Amino acid sequence: MNVRSKFSDIDFLATEPAAGTVISSGSTIDGRITSPSTISVSGLVQGELNASEVVIEKEGSVNGSIFAEHLIIIGNFEGEVCANKITIASSASVKGDLSYKRVAIDDGAILDVNFHKI
Repeated sequence: MNVRSKFSDIDFLATEPAAGTVISSGSTIDGRITSPSTISVSGLVQGELNASEVVIEKEGSVNGSIFAEHLIIIGNFEGEVCANKITIASSASVKGDLSYKRVAIDDGAILDVNFHKI
């Protein structure tokens, strides 16, 4: 019996899912991380992050440099950022130099930063 559906022409096993990098809570990374998609930080990163999107989760902390299309800071960041869009949540603590095209800051965020519009 030959059963055809609208999915018959799709090879699900050959299709790669969008990959991302996760630094889990309790992990510490020293160095440079580069990803074509998302880097999600729940642990500690000391170094450089390069990605399409970087998310510093509430329990996450980054000390260093971030280069991204979109940076979302919910946790702690100290260092230098160059991003098209930066989103800073009310729970965030940010210290350093932020270069951006667009920025959104929630009320309550702790900031000690220099802003540079690019």
